Amino acid sequence: MRCIISLSTLCVASAAIAVPMPEPGDLAGLQVVEVDVPDDGLVNLLLRSGLDGLACRPAPGIGPWVVDADDIELLNTLGLDHTPLIPDLEAHQAIRNAERRAARANTRGADIFYNDFRTISEFDARMDQFLIDHADIAMGIVLGQSHEGRDIRGVVINVDGTPKPAVLFNGCQHAREWISPMTTWYIADQLADGYGVDSHITGLLDRVEVVIIPIINPDGYAHTYAAGGYRFWRKNRRDNSGSCEGVDLNRNWSSDWNGGQSTSTDPCSDIYVGPASMSEPEVQALANFCTSHGDIRAQIDFHAYSQLILEPRGYTTVPPVDWDELHALGGLMAQAIFDTHGKNYVHDNPCNILYCASGTLIDWPYDTYGAASYTIELRPGSGDSAGFDPPPSEIVPCAEENYASALKLIEDIATPIRIDLPGGHPSLVYTDTETTFAVQLSDSGEAPDGSSAYVRYRGNGGAFDQSPLVYVGGDTYEATLPTFDCTDTPEFYLAAASVSGIEVRYPLTAPSDLLTADVVSFIDIAFEDDGETNLGWVVSGSASDGNWERGVPVGGGERGDPPVDGDGSGACWLTDNVAGNSDVDGGDTILTSPVLDTPGDGWQLSYWRWFSNDFGSGPNEDDMRIQWSEDGSSIWNMLEQVGPTGASGGWMYQSFDLDAMGMTGIESFSLRVIASDEGTGSVVEAGFDGVQLVKLDCVDDDSCPADIDDNGHVNVDDILLVIEAFGTSGPDGDTNEDGTVDVNDLLEVVGSFGPC
Repeated sequence: MRCIISLSTLCVASAAIAVPMPEPGDLAGLQVVEVDVPDDGLVNLLLRSGLDGLACRPAPGIGPWVVDADDIELLNTLGLDHTPLIPDLEAHQAIRNAERRAARANTRGADIFYNDFRTISEFDARMDQFLIDHADIAMGIVLGQSHEGRDIRGVVINVDGTPKPAVLFNGCQHAREWISPMTTWYIADQLADGYGVDSHITGLLDRVEVVIIPIINPDGYAHTYAAGGYRFWRKNRRDNSGSCEGVDLNRNWSSDWNGGQSTSTDPCSDIYVGPASMSEPEVQALANFCTSHGDIRAQIDFHAYSQLILEPRGYTTVPPVDWDELHALGGLMAQAIFDTHGKNYVHDNPCNILYCASGTLIDWPYDTYGAASYTIELRPGSGDSAGFDPPPSEIVPCAEENYASALKLIEDIATPIRIDLPGGHPSLVYTDTETTFAVQLSDSGEAPDGSSAYVRYRGNGGAFDQSPLVYVGGDTYEATLPTFDCTDTPEFYLAAASVSGIEVRYPLTAPSDLLTADVVSFIDIAFEDDGETNLGWVVSGSASDGNWERGVPVGGGERGDPPVDGDGSGACWLTDNVAGNSDVDGGDTILTSPVLDTPGDGWQLSYWRWFSNDFGSGPNEDDMRIQWSEDGSSIWNMLEQVGPTGASGGWMYQSFDLDAMGMTGIESFSLRVIASDEGTGSVVEAGFDGVQLVKLDCVDDDSCPADIDDNGHVNVDDILLVIEAFGTSGPDGDTNEDGTVDVNDLLEVVGSFGPC
């Protein structure tokens, strides 16, 4: 191996801990290049010549390779196109080591464990403390031992010890994928810390057992840290009685073992299948645990990298019988990831989005006991030069977004039926009109009983009333909320039972958590812009490239750019809109709105915005500012600033009460959105969409009887309605409710002229 690992000492939480780090000098003269290899013959030639392929499976096509000067000469001789990804691995490793030292020296924050990647001994200490802190809901397990005698450890979270359907999360089948065990363990921490504190987590863990095994391959993982080891080691450490150790654990499972899809019988290969199916003690340990458990319903095998959700089956494009359900659940997990930090994880059959592979842990749980099983390829995205060696700053955001996906999987197992609101829940209800919205009830283990489905609601606390959902067709129902008074605070939830009588609610933890809405009589709209046309926005600024433009996003989200618009209409404002090269360069790009009129007070401004600056060689250096200025003024006031830290993309909905922002008495103003590229290496991506300027008014009928048309104003239209109904018994026009529309009603309208 070309990379020698040595020890360096760091300080973590006041205790000196020896932390293995590659020595930069051991990488002198090496670089990572992206090579376009046209066929299998040339791939094998490069491997026999000693080039180190860093892809999961070196294959024809474009992929990363570790090379020295002689290797570059060979590539040139073969006529193979190559592009530097990391032109100087020695300098790159020095930067990574400095980042890790700085991360470990930073003792600020709630949990410094996630400041840096952790060794096996640190994971062991963390698990020991976890089991002390959560002894009431968790127990430790040892699945078995590795080739070199290391324990394969995990924890089981079962809040009362009774049998429950289980979900399993495991990491680090492949040793070099350091972000995998960090992400896997984060799920354990969040669930255990949330039980009894967060009602949603509590509700899930009351119904489901969760098993977390952060490191399935402890020998290989230790080798990536050890003196004399190799940072990019993939396999376990089986002694193959030759110069090439190890078996690829994720090719050793019995589902289509040695089936020829991304497999090799060569012990020197990174995808060596092993001497026999299920031959490896690490594989046997996990398999024995799962089969003896007897009720593992779902599983995620965490890997890196490429930001993908791989769905069964991995060795063929022939879909399983329940593909639609598996694919839909993969989509829910992908959406949960996207909603966290705006990262786009594509979900599909591996053959379609990565490559086919035989003998993997995507398929074994599904084939053996019918579990909904997935492999998630974590950060960074495909083509990112960080590859298997992301900086420590990626740990927490990667863990956060994949914890969100894990919750979706747990939710699916916790609920035998699923309740979805395809159009969302209503945020507004009315004083004079009932509010209807769509509800979907679907089978998630059992069929739903539509006759048991209700929306339950209340206006001012206390007991709930309910109304049945009305069947529309397919799996869709219609829920109806009644009218409310202006003084009400509406709260509601959905409830439906499976055919066996198990009730499921939306939100899952209702009535502890409820849906809410504001009461209105009518809505004044001063400005509404969905980005489909230019309503008068102006682009200016000093940027040399990447200026604001309006369009449908085309970049795909691979470098932090929005893959879709914000409000769902299709188009939005973007900083440039070119696939692969859409960021802001060399200054500011400014998007300025037309003048927005807001007569009177009480207006609310809302919009969707996107900002990412965590890609590139110098991430987290730039910001985006949203400002406002009164019409005729040259002074711009800050509405909000996004970045420079914590800017990881994602469409974020923002709403502001303009009165609370100090804009009372202002009759008109303009907005501007400034995306800046002031640093030297960050990739700056921004988006803006769905701008609305509205006033919500609520008028109870009994508080303004002269407002006959209920528009919040008593005016000439109300006089005309009284005249039209003159001499009748009303009720329209009978403002004093004496049974007759007469001159007294006319006088009351005239006397009440103006806003209610």
